Amino acid sequence: MILCIIAAVIIFILLQIYIFVSNKGYFVFSHSFNKRQWFTFILLVLFAFAGSLIYTSSYWTMHDMGNVRFDQIIYIMSQPLRGTDPLKIREFIVQPLLSAISFAGFAGVLVYFLGTHQFSLRNNRPIKRRKVLSPIFLFLAVLLLSSGLTLGIREVGYEDVKAYYFEDTEVYDDYYVDPSDKQLQFPNKKRNLVYIFLESMESSYADKDIGGIEEENLIPDLTNFALEEGTQFSNTGQEKLGGMMQIPGANQTASSMVAQTSGTPLRASNGALDVNAYGKEDPNDFFPGVYSLGEVLDKEDYNQMLFMGSKADYAGRKAYFEQHGNYDVRDYYWARQEGLIPEDYYEWWGYEDDKLFDFAKDSLTELADQKEPFNFTMLTADTHFEDGYATDETPDLFGDQYSNVIHDSDQKISDFIQWMKEQPFYDNTTIVLVGDHLTMDKDFFEDIDSNYQRSVYNVFLNTEQTASKTDKRLFSAVDMYPSTLAALNVKIPNEKLGLGVNLFSDKKTLMEQMGYKKFEEEMTKRSDYYDKYLMQGSDQEVEQENADE
Repeated sequence: MILCIIAAVIIFILLQIYIFVSNKGYFVFSHSFNKRQWFTFILLVLFAFAGSLIYTSSYWTMHDMGNVRFDQIIYIMSQPLRGTDPLKIREFIVQPLLSAISFAGFAGVLVYFLGTHQFSLRNNRPIKRRKVLSPIFLFLAVLLLSSGLTLGIREVGYEDVKAYYFEDTEVYDDYYVDPSDKQLQFPNKKRNLVYIFLESMESSYADKDIGGIEEENLIPDLTNFALEEGTQFSNTGQEKLGGMMQIPGANQTASSMVAQTSGTPLRASNGALDVNAYGKEDPNDFFPGVYSLGEVLDKEDYNQMLFMGSKADYAGRKAYFEQHGNYDVRDYYWARQEGLIPEDYYEWWGYEDDKLFDFAKDSLTELADQKEPFNFTMLTADTHFEDGYATDETPDLFGDQYSNVIHDSDQKISDFIQWMKEQPFYDNTTIVLVGDHLTMDKDFFEDIDSNYQRSVYNVFLNTEQTASKTDKRLFSAVDMYPSTLAALNVKIPNEKLGLGVNLFSDKKTLMEQMGYKKFEEEMTKRSDYYDKYLMQGSDQEVEQENADE
């Protein structure tokens, strides 16, 4: 921004110095803009605003929100604002948007003044400079826009942008296994599933002695579930808490939920916005080419429910789960309609987890009372950035709000698991506890060892399966799909679905075959296979079809 201002000032100052040296005059109003100059001047202001907004938005995103990648930015931009955290909208208005408006306004006033004023001449000779204003305005417009774009790309990462738009991957062509083509063999007595997505839950929250990065263990109960009671898959050694690696296309809540249940990362097709939009217009168009966990279980007559305290339509979550598995979606709006919360009640992302777990007990009991097997999928929210949701009842044990919220969430989850253990449906129910992504809290891990590998928490509880290898594994969200089915005693041909591999088997995941960095790089790139067979048409193609109609 400073460089752009300096460039604009220097160009006009040089012009004025030339006039002054030639004619020895003083600064006065000379003339108004003609139509062409007004057009180029307005273009200059708009380009100054656009370039500034690109840069300030990129800077705000990368510095005020941790753990953000370019694919995530594009996906969120492709979604409507409905359901977005109002605090983040206000922060965007106050910080990048207001900064861009201020810069464009300042640049416009400065350029207008310099363009309409000049040094008066003692000999009254006219100065012929009106013809050069339009080219100068156009030059400055391009300079400001390109500078903002360049600086913005530098903030989000040039390599990510280049890979997303210009590099192709063959991973889907070579390795994608269509789940709809596989004959999955369920046991005679089908097991129930409780799948809980834990917002921003990292294994990193544990203490250093057991694989985390904290001085004190913020998640003692989840640690016990992983190391003592259930089956945890870990990137670390034995008796250490670890987890899965985060990858592009599974690095925010909605995309991770899709990746974990379909074996396929979720990205905006070809990086275009607001056309396909993942099911906003057509109820059959949210990622139509994938065949998900919900569809597999629906075919086996499972009753399925998605339960959350936020607005399910945010980022397309409602569309995905309704279209891929016929889930009964119970979210913030449902709680209002049922009278569980007042009509004007809104806390955090809707209503807080304290109420979520209480309400979930009744809905889970309702599912369990039916004769068919069930899949109860739930999403928590209290541990969302920034600093989590704390109340006066949240114990202050660590002197830091986010640490306190994480620890309190650990206790709430443990209490809910304990309640399930006391229910008649528990013996035939497998529970999966898994984080959706690494935390986006920008400053929580800013001082950690740069060599420490953060990972996303996972554990399988009450499963009859035994894994051949659980430690020193490299895996991601896509591997949760076949692994969850395996935990329900489902036999999977060749142990592969989507891009995922059954972690309970002895087969290597794609990440283990390629290495973490290589696999992550490939997931950043575009794919014609992805657009044609999974998205079933790029956004550009959908736009053309709509135009033809």
